[in-house]
Amino acid sequence: MTAKESTEDKQHWCDAAEADERAFAVNRLFQLGLSGSVNVEKRSNPYTHDLFVQWPSDLKNIRTPLFKAQELYGIDPQYAVTFNVKDGERYRSLYPNIVVIFDVKWEELSREIGGTLYQVEPMHVTYAGLLDDISNAVKAGGSKRIEYQKRVDDTLGNAKASWVFDVRLLQRLGDTL
Repeated sequence: MTAKESTEDKQHWCDAAEADERAFAVNRLFQLGLSGSVNVEKRSNPYTHDLFVQWPSDLKNIRTPLFKAQELYGIDPQYAVTFNVKDGERYRSLYPNIVVIFDVKWEELSREIGGTLYQVEPMHVTYAGLLDDISNAVKAGGSKRIEYQKRVDDTLGNAKASWVFDVRLLQRLGDTL
C-alpha cells in the first residue's frame, strides 16, 4: 500500500469508489437480473447514496384481516397476512430477486364468527421483503398454511394454499394511520 492508498486518504477511496459504483451498476446488477444506475447527484455530492436500483416487484393488496389468525395459527390478526404457495414457487423460478410488497389496509374491522366478535384496529401499513425474507417470516411463525377447501378441485388457476405469517417480520416502508 502506498502513501496514496493510505486508509486515512478519504479522497483516494471516494475516487476509487466512483469507478467501482459504475462497474457494479453496469456489470454486477446485470448479472443479478436487475437494472440500475449511479445516482446523478454524486456529481455534486460525493456523500449521497450511490445507486438507484430497480427491482422486480409484486404488489399484494391485503384488505381483509384473518380474524381467527390467533386461535388458528398463533399470529396476531392485526398483522397476519398470507402469501400464496404457488406464487412463491413461481417467483423463485422466474424472479429470484423479486421484492414482494404487502400493502395492508383493513377495510373491515370486525366480524362475528360463530357467535364470537373478532376485531382489529384501523391500519394502513406497507411492508416489503425478498423471497428469503418471506420464507424466514413463514418459518418464524411455524410454517403455517391455509389449505383452501373450496379450491381443492379448482381448474381456474387459483392458489390452493397460502402461507400465513406476521407481516411485521418484513421491512416496514410506511403507514398512513
